[in-house]
Amino acid sequence: MAATRGKKPIALGTSEARRSLPKLVKKASSRSKPSPDPESNAVRITTRGHEGSASLVPTVDLVAAKDRIEELEEELENAGLALFLQERLEKSDGERLSAGDFLMEIGMGEFVGQLPGG
Repeated sequence: MAATRGKKPIALGTSEARRSLPKLVKKASSRSKPSPDPESNAVRITTRGHEGSASLVPTVDLVAAKDRIEELEEELENAGLALFLQERLEKSDGERLSAGDFLMEIGMGEFVGQLPGG
């Protein structure tokens, strides 16, 4: 039932999915390692006459995808901060910036009050 990487997952109608649900859940829950592509082990459940679908995805794949999204968000934040610092250094004449001013410049002014002495 698993689709190979780059191919669409298996699609079942709601009636077939309902009949096969115990088997589908047993197979999905037996997976212990996440796949490189979250859709490779997914089963799409479609409704006749309606656009879209729902998917049954093994929990191990869902958790791995969520973890990867969190990693990418952190990498993106770090890249954004590095870019900001690079631009700030290019514009700076060597003056120091207080932590509060820095937080205000990066849009995190709500944390200024939590700084020591703030």
